[in-house]
Amino acid sequence: MADFYSDMAKMAAQLLAPTSQGGLGQGEIKLIRKTPGASGPNPWDPVKPVTQKETLHGAVRGVSKQLIGTEMDGTVILASDRQAICTVPAMRYTAGDVLSVDGVPVHIISVERIPAAGVTSAVKFIIRG
Repeated sequence: MADFYSDMAKMAAQLLAPTSQGGLGQGEIKLIRKTPGASGPNPWDPVKPVTQKETLHGAVRGVSKQLIGTEMDGTVILASDRQAICTVPAMRYTAGDVLSVDGVPVHIISVERIPAAGVTSAVKFIIRG
């Protein structure tokens, strides 16, 4: 079964590629993750966070009406929230990170791996902002 889901991940990457590459992907989507930096030799120097960025292929649309009013990861989903179906990022990701959609930063309020177990083929981010 692992081979099947590996094939599905490849297929998702092809489908979510930008239209210029023959896929159905839309716009520019970047995953942005800030982590605390390491302190320097002087304890009084400010610690600057480390920012990682990764460009993802994907598509963004409004959330399904079935999700509106439900709670995901401790946040109630609003009609103005959106979902981004993306290729699997190489870097770590979690709710609380930021996606940049066409240059506009939005907050990730929920993350769902597709499928939920095993080899991940795609990731659904519920975003707000």
